[in-house]
Amino acid sequence: MKKENKISIFIIDDSLTNEEQVIKIMRSAGYAAHTTRLEDEEDLTAALEKKAPDILLYAMGMPLSLEDTIACLQRVLKHPIPVIAVNRPGHEGDIIKIMRAGARDLASFEKPAHLELVIKREMAASIESRKMHHLETSIKESERRCQALLDSSRDAIAYIHEGMHIYSNKSYLDLFKFEASEDLEGMPILDMVGMDDRDKFKNFLRDNCKDGTCNHEKLHLNLKNADSTEFEGEMEFSPASIDGEPCVQVIIRNQSNSKELEQKLAMMSQKDTVTGLFNRQHFVDSLATITNTVKESNQTAAVMLIHLDNFADIKQSTGVVGSDKYLKELADKLTEATIKNDLLARFEGGVFSIICNNQTAASIRSYAQKLQKTCANYIGNINNQSLNSTSSIGISIIDQNAPDTNEILLRAERAVTEAKQLGSNNIVIYQPKAGELTQKEIDTQVTKDLKDAITNNRFILYYQPIISLHGDTDERYEVFVRLLGKDGKVIMPNDFLPAANRTGMSLAIDRWILFNTITTLTQRWKDGKRTLFFVKLTANSIKDSNLMNWLKETLIKFNVPKNSLIFQVKESTAVTSLKHTAEISKSLKELNCSFTLDDFGTGSNPFELLKHVPADYLKLEKSFMENLSSSPTNQEALKKITEQAMTLNKLTIAQCVQDATSLSVLWGMGINFIQGNFLQEPMPELNYDFTAMMG
Repeated sequence: MKKENKISIFIIDDSLTNEEQVIKIMRSAGYAAHTTRLEDEEDLTAALEKKAPDILLYAMGMPLSLEDTIACLQRVLKHPIPVIAVNRPGHEGDIIKIMRAGARDLASFEKPAHLELVIKREMAASIESRKMHHLETSIKESERRCQALLDSSRDAIAYIHEGMHIYSNKSYLDLFKFEASEDLEGMPILDMVGMDDRDKFKNFLRDNCKDGTCNHEKLHLNLKNADSTEFEGEMEFSPASIDGEPCVQVIIRNQSNSKELEQKLAMMSQKDTVTGLFNRQHFVDSLATITNTVKESNQTAAVMLIHLDNFADIKQSTGVVGSDKYLKELADKLTEATIKNDLLARFEGGVFSIICNNQTAASIRSYAQKLQKTCANYIGNINNQSLNSTSSIGISIIDQNAPDTNEILLRAERAVTEAKQLGSNNIVIYQPKAGELTQKEIDTQVTKDLKDAITNNRFILYYQPIISLHGDTDERYEVFVRLLGKDGKVIMPNDFLPAANRTGMSLAIDRWILFNTITTLTQRWKDGKRTLFFVKLTANSIKDSNLMNWLKETLIKFNVPKNSLIFQVKESTAVTSLKHTAEISKSLKELNCSFTLDDFGTGSNPFELLKHVPADYLKLEKSFMENLSSSPTNQEALKKITEQAMTLNKLTIAQCVQDATSLSVLWGMGINFIQGNFLQEPMPELNYDFTAMMG
């Protein structure tokens, strides 16, 4: 039975017959009535403290007066409920007095048809009242969040009405060197413009801001702060409202800070957010530089990969936050042990990497042993646990005969794999084997195979549902790609995407995925199925200057519904390609596409990234889900991230959900969506029942 057809009724009456009559009346009207019959104020108070009814019926002539009944309701309940007085033989009331006492109407048990109509009318009015209250609460909450965002924004923002300031945030006050917003209220915005640009500003307002609104226009000019110092800035105008009144929002960006921002973005894109060391991308870029330097001189160098043997156990026992803290503390110890001018970086997970200058195969082993000893001797105290890890080290030498950067790095990875196979705490220096193909030769063959796969349509799309925990029944799927081998076997992405990324073939694969996703999506909407697809973008596609033009043309060609495509970029990729990610996320907004940061939430302040990349969804780092139901550390970390995401009005997705117990934990935290093989593995069919979670 639908929720709207259930009704809870409190009856102030001493007659069981009247209660049964009410149940019969409501049943014939299509309602399942749950009644609670009460006779005195003590019973009423106790019942109200347990739950609030939809309607209260008051039988005239009861010892508990109508006035006392309504007073009790007002005292115990936060929100009013409709009260209907009902005449009984010998106890008839005056409708005027009854309504003045607070009842909505007067009916009679002897006229059941009228009583039914009155109850249905008040029930309908009550439902509409609740909807109105919910909407008003939502609007107030949205306004509160918007105000909080404005107040905390690093952009200088002011609201202008008829040329006068009516609101300014802290960044705006700081920019113009005012102490409080009240100091600017009523001040003309013209006073913030440099003397030589005032005519330019007036003409701009006259031509572009008519009827008190501006249509997202920008203007470069000299501005003036409180001490009359002028500076170059950009004003951006857009329509807005405050308390329902139209006004103009002005955002000012100080051009003098652009170089500083560029430097900050560059630094962020080079640093690992967990350890503070250089990240993998900066390490790889630096490796290319040192390789070229070595080949042009008589120097030698080496690449060293340090793999923590016990990191998986540390992560499982301490959770994501605890393992991050351990990595940070160990990184500090390794920094002290690393030779000056060598480049130490966090390569990935529990792996560190070093570019070792002026090292040979003969000298590098003792250096590696020193670093290995540093790892083994360090004991971290995380969450009252003593943590320790040995390490396996792989080394690749760089000399005049060294291959390209990718091959050098892959040799180091092979060496560390071999060291791990020998057991913990081993060191292997890579030695090329006779007849061994170089990675370049291998990649040449991979590129040929991938081109053949695109030509012969051997890629397949798989889909995994992303399910709402809060009643949203839109069909959301993440799109995955599989490769069909020439023998007909399905090849997983981990077996071909790394090579595709190295060779640049990921660009072509991304385009194939996007085109086929768009054609499938538009057909779903034509079939009346409101489907949304999450699509990954690789690092190569983020840097592809032609992608947005191609995407715009394709979206128009297929008339793709707004916000039905959600693009997804890993947080680590976004950090290392920050400028490109920021640009592409903003461009996607203009194309009515949404944006997701994948594997979000690592590091000391992951939300710093959102100041530069405007994401709609945050797909939380999969490690948070490991043993979630029994890991207070992961639960606490997820709770903090979710609460902050709610404040910023970001939707959250928990991926890799492992069990049913985790669902209740995630629901209690306010997570918006869940995804994982426990619910359904990626499948080539789009047939998940999104109403199943609503049952």
